[in-house]
Amino acid sequence: METDHIQGSVLVVDDEPFVLKTIAHVLDGMGFTRVLTAMTGQQALRLIESTKPSVELVMLDLNMPDMDGIELLRRFAEEGYRGDILLFSAEDSQTLKMAERLARARRLSVIGSISKPIRREALYHVISKHSGPPGSPARRADAPEITPQMLEVGMECGELEPWFQPKIDIASRQPVGVEMLARWPNSTRGPIYPDVFIPVAERSGLIDRLTFCLITRSIHMRQQWQASGVNLKLAANISMDSLRNLDFPQRLDDIVTAAGGSLSTMQLEVTESRLMQDLVTPLDVLLRLRLKKVRLSIDDFGTGYSNLFQLRDLPFDELKLDRSYVRGRDPRAVAILESSVEMGKRLGMGIVAEGVETLEEWQRVERLGCDQVQGWLCARAMPGDAIPDWVASWSESSKDVLG
Repeated sequence: METDHIQGSVLVVDDEPFVLKTIAHVLDGMGFTRVLTAMTGQQALRLIESTKPSVELVMLDLNMPDMDGIELLRRFAEEGYRGDILLFSAEDSQTLKMAERLARARRLSVIGSISKPIRREALYHVISKHSGPPGSPARRADAPEITPQMLEVGMECGELEPWFQPKIDIASRQPVGVEMLARWPNSTRGPIYPDVFIPVAERSGLIDRLTFCLITRSIHMRQQWQASGVNLKLAANISMDSLRNLDFPQRLDDIVTAAGGSLSTMQLEVTESRLMQDLVTPLDVLLRLRLKKVRLSIDDFGTGYSNLFQLRDLPFDELKLDRSYVRGRDPRAVAILESSVEMGKRLGMGIVAEGVETLEEWQRVERLGCDQVQGWLCARAMPGDAIPDWVASWSESSKDVLG
C-alpha cells in the first residue's frame, strides 16, 4: 500500500481518548506529516485558527458533547475553513449522508464519511480516492485570498484555462463530448482551486466575463481538435447569476459566433442545487437559449431541492446524475438512482452518470439505461492540447478499462 502522496496536517476531533489515539496512529502510518487531536469543538476551533501551516483535513465525529459535530460544521463555515472534512460516527449511514449534504450546502469541502469503528482500509480508501491527479490544481487549506482585481489580472494574462473531461457513450463506448472546467493552475500564487475563485467571480460580477473568456478559448481549442479529426460536443457550466441577466443569451451568441463557433454545437449545464424558487427570469433566459438550439442539462441532479413541477416546466434535455448516487450502495441511494433514470427516460431526457470511478459503477449505470458516463474510470480533466492524444489512445486503453 503506497502512502507517500498523503501528506500535510490533519486534525481528529473526538471525545474518546482511545479513539483519538487509535486514529492518530493510523494516520501517522499513512504518511501525514502532522496529526493533531481535539476532544471538544472549542479546542478544534482554536487549533484550526492557530495551526500554521493550515490544517488540510479535519476528521470529525458527529457525536460530541457540548458542541456536536453538526454545530461544529456550522462554525467551520462561519469561520471560513477551507480544508477538507471527513465525517465519522456510530450513527446510521443515512444520518452520515444527511450530514454530508448539510456540510456541502454550507460550501464546506466534505470528502466523505465512514462508520465507527473506523477500519484502516476504509479510511485509506476515502482519503486516497480524494487525492487529485498529478498536475491538477490541488485543494489547499491555506489557499490564498483572491480579490476581484487579482481575478481580472489572471484573466487578462491568460492564466485561467479551460480544462476538459471526456464523456463516453455507453452503447458505443466512444467519446462523444467534453465538459469544460475552469482551472487556474499557474497563478502568481500557485494553483488556485475553482471553489476559491468561482465565488469571487460571482460576488464581484465577473462571472459572465470569466464564462465568455473560457468559452472563447474552448471554441478555439475545439477547432484545433477538429483539424486533427477529433469532433466532440462542448459542454460548459453556467452560473445561476448569468441566468438572471436577460441579455445573456444574445451576448453568448455574439461571443460564440465571433470565435467561429455555433451555439447549436454547445451544451450548457446548470447545477440543480442552485435552481431558485423564483424562476421567471431564468426561465426566460433558458427558453431563449433553447430557441437558439442550445442543449440544456441539469448538473448534479439529486443534490438540490427543486420540485418535480420545476423539472417538468424547465426546458432541459439532459439529467446528469450526481456521483453520490452513482457510487451509493445504501437502499435509499440505489432507489433514487433507479427512479431518477426512469423518470428522465420517461421525460425524453438523456442521462449522464457523473463520477464513475470503477467498472462496477459503469456496469450498474449501464444496466439502468444511462446514455453516457463521465468520471475518472475513463479520464480525468486535462488541458485542451492533451485531448487528441487521449482520444487516439482511448480505443486501445478502453479494452483494459472496460474489458
